[in-house]
Amino acid sequence: MPPRCVLVLDPSAPRWLIANAAAVLGASAGAAGAATLGPDLTDASGGRWAGIAEVVVPVLAAPPAELAALRRAAQEAGVTALAFSDLAQASPTYADYTAAVARTPTDEIGLHAVALLGSGNAVRKLTRHLPRLTDPAPAPVP
Repeated sequence: MPPRCVLVLDPSAPRWLIANAAAVLGASAGAAGAATLGPDLTDASGGRWAGIAEVVVPVLAAPPAELAALRRAAQEAGVTALAFSDLAQASPTYADYTAAVARTPTDEIGLHAVALLGSGNAVRKLTRHLPRLTDPAPAPVP
């Protein structure tokens, strides 16, 4: 059985960064075994649809400081924490990212998102207090 997967994003980040972080962590979680692809499907008109991941992924919200604390708590609880950091976002290649991480202390790495992979109980215990990611409230019109 694949692990439970939850994605936690910084709701104050720009939309493009939220989308980028979700895509990178989704691909990373899939590669880490969080999901298997379902079979291809055929719709009522005979159209073919490629299978998608057979997993429900709650998308939650937390500010950067809480993302860092969540990552640490997950590691202490034995839950895999995949993180999308400011260093990853700014690095054009994985080699550049590797070098940036090696020269940066943990507390100086800013997080945009984390994906947690682990047992349902362990992941829920870490995330049950977090709200779902929603659209920001529209600014009032003067």
